[in-house]
This record gives sequence, structure tokens and C-alpha cells, in this order.
Amino acid sequence: MFPNQNAIFERLELTKKFGLVSDYLVSWTGRSGHLTAKVTVWPNDATPDDVARSYVAKLLSGLVPSRRISVAE
Repeated sequence: MFPNQNAIFERLELTKKFGLVSDYLVSWTGRSGHLTAKVTVWPNDATPDDVARSYVAKLLSGLVPSRRISVAE
């Protein structure tokens, strides 16, 4: 199992439910036992990229470093 996997996915699913993002991808890098998540989000057409990134970074604070959160275009 990946560290904080359930909490990360639950929070990202909320962003989809509320219409902020249309999709997301979580990937994991590092060695076994020291994995770190990287999150890419695709905002909905009505959501500016900077708003989506800021919101997701706050939502995942403590779970995913903000430098490992990106917005796809």
C-alpha cells in the first residue's frame, strides 16, 4: 500500500464531485517504504489553472508536497 493513499484519493474525489477538476492522476516515486505521491489534475473548463492548483495544494497539505502537484493543460 502507498502512504496516505486513501486520504489522497478521498480528497481528490471530492474535488471531482464538486466540479473543480474533471480528472486526476496520482503516481508514486521512490524506493519501497519511502514512496512519495505526485498529483496531476485536469481542471474543469470553468476553473482557472491557478485556482485548481492552489485549492488542491491546500486540500492535500501534509499528504503531498505542493511542488509535486501540477495542473495539466
